[in-house]
Amino acid sequence: MLVKDIILKVCDFTENDELAQALINETALDEDKQNLLNKLIKCFNLVRNEIVSEFIPIVKMERFVCDNGRINFNQFNGKVIDILSVKDKFGNNVRFKICDDFIEFDGKDVCVWYNASADELDKDDRFFSTISERVYAYGIVREYYFIQTLYEDAKVWDERFKSSLQAFERKKGGTELPRRRWI
Repeated sequence: MLVKDIILKVCDFTENDELAQALINETALDEDKQNLLNKLIKCFNLVRNEIVSEFIPIVKMERFVCDNGRINFNQFNGKVIDILSVKDKFGNNVRFKICDDFIEFDGKDVCVWYNASADELDKDDRFFSTISERVYAYGIVREYYFIQTLYEDAKVWDERFKSSLQAFERKKGGTELPRRRWI
């Protein structure tokens, strides 16, 4: 997915044809349009982080070799949201303790599995998501109207955003039919 395509959907929802045409034609933006684009990109990153932290986590694994059994969170390549597991070099689970700035464990050579927050993206960046552009656009419009203090409009888009995410969750979870019994 391209961030710019999602922003174009947002322009369609908010009836901002001037910004949409400027993005499509790749013309220079005046100060007002650039400020609007910056707000929409900020809203996109907020929505993406919300989706990543609540619905589709980004799971990363990193290997560490350390002598003191301690890894500072700033040593990770991604921003850590949650530690899922710590395993030794043989794949066995290692007990660990999460502290404010680090995790502590017994051992030297470990692999740490963790949920990471999403990287900040700009309008020309691409990313992969199983959630549609439309759902992202709903969330961005919600955030944008909230920033503009248009609370009633924000509430409408919030309901669209949340119901779309709930529909996604139902699809993702699948349906389990009860076991058939032979008579």
